Amino acid sequence: MRFRLLALPPALALAAGCSWFSASLEVRVRLPELPEHWRQAFPELYFELACPEADPPRAGTLPSALPSGFARLRLPKRANWPVLAYPWARGVRLPPAGALYPLDLAADGESLELSWEHGPGAEVLQALAGEGVDVSLVNGARLLAEMLARSSGDPGSLDLGHLAARLASGEFRVTDIRLLPAQELALEVPLGTWFLESPFRPAQSLDPGQALLLPAVPLGRHRLFAMDQPGGFDLYVSEREVLLVPIDTTTWTIW
Repeated sequence: MRFRLLALPPALALAAGCSWFSASLEVRVRLPELPEHWRQAFPELYFELACPEADPPRAGTLPSALPSGFARLRLPKRANWPVLAYPWARGVRLPPAGALYPLDLAADGESLELSWEHGPGAEVLQALAGEGVDVSLVNGARLLAEMLARSSGDPGSLDLGHLAARLASGEFRVTDIRLLPAQELALEVPLGTWFLESPFRPAQSLDPGQALLLPAVPLGRHRLFAMDQPGGFDLYVSEREVLLVPIDTTTWTIW
């Protein structure tokens, strides 16, 4: 079955309170709530906003809890235009939250609500927009819904590169939304509480002698964080092997 690419109705491309004839508009961007284990582990976390052809194009050092609850951004008035917020913590850029304009406008018509669930889809459309693809032709609402459904709620586990390439080709089918190959892992790590970089994965605390069990970890590079210690591991997962590379071993006390 082909995935139909539909332009949004023209009325949806207009934001409340903006000139009908302006090519851009200012929105208030609401950052998402942090996963609770991120809140505990990353007190220094900040966001970097990214939006193609926006003003400003990038804005670093946005704290995770803005005093007003919003950041401001001027963006092109185009359907399915992506806005992303990349979290930075411990010197690492984490997977983004995201939104599509005007799909993710709040009821006030002026605030764009970013979410973790829409981050991967916004990343795909950001890549397409950067290649000159007319993203207004995509049925953004259905794309995001299918990504959530076919990933069981974790769209970051999808093959986003394949998805973007198939959308750009004009021959996209809904079956092109597919999971990355993955491995079930049992890792020997120090005692403590551990979590991967994905906002959709919970933290896990270990008892003595217990392995860290990680279901369906996509092939590729990951970061494994320790909750209460600055160290952690780079985790490389392939079909044949799993490699853990310590980031900082000076604080480990017990295995």
